[in-house]
Amino acid sequence: MALFWCALRHAIYPKTETNMNNLSRRGALGVLGGAMASTVVPNLARAGMGPYKFVRIDGLAEQAVGEKLLKEVYKRAEIEISVTPMPGKRALQQASSGAMDGETLRVFALGENVKSLIRVPTALSSLQTVAFKKSGSDISLTTKDDLNKYSNVIVTGVLHTHAITEGISDVNEVSDPAAMFKLVAAGRADLALTSYLDGLASIRQLNVEGIEDVKPALNDQPLFHYVHESKKDVVPVVDAIIKGMADSGELADLRTKLEEEYLDNL
Repeated sequence: MALFWCALRHAIYPKTETNMNNLSRRGALGVLGGAMASTVVPNLARAGMGPYKFVRIDGLAEQAVGEKLLKEVYKRAEIEISVTPMPGKRALQQASSGAMDGETLRVFALGENVKSLIRVPTALSSLQTVAFKKSGSDISLTTKDDLNKYSNVIVTGVLHTHAITEGISDVNEVSDPAAMFKLVAAGRADLALTSYLDGLASIRQLNVEGIEDVKPALNDQPLFHYVHESKKDVVPVVDAIIKGMADSGELADLRTKLEEEYLDNL
């Protein structure tokens, strides 16, 4: 298992750095109603496809939002799916072995290293990898190498934070975001590394005060839906729908709406 995770952490990691301004993807949301029904890909839903059983990482905000995005995509394909939350390592094991039919959202590098999972080519979502610190802490980050100056904590099985901490000397792993933010709040770790959306969600859920994000974001990267190779026939069906929604701007609008609803309901 150690070799398996080592291989994943040596995946090609995007080096693009971005200035993290806010969660808005395309400005004002507008009214989705009629537009939501407009992206239809005719004659793609095939008899005999599905139902499919997918997994997602439990306890992560962008994964919960991704589940709703994915269900909308498969609804348009007239294919029934279910999504089961699991810890990150277990989710990957279940999906890669074929015990489940795929993963809701994962980074690009997964498809380079886990050959049994087929990446749907068009990105379904994206995430920013961000560090969170205690307010008032004299901590600044320009590149990922600056993480070497601090004690860091990440959630086990989350590939984007495993990748960003490759080569970083002081990294501890915990089972869930709540444990991660409690360590930072208690002063037992300097930085909690997670996605921006998940960080905001965790802070609200825990009602933790005095925690803030460190700007700029360490990385911004797309997230893709993955299907087990035994179900690869569905990939072009799903990709055509995602691409149509992305090209029209509908996917970004829906994602922003779902993110805001997620945070409002905490």
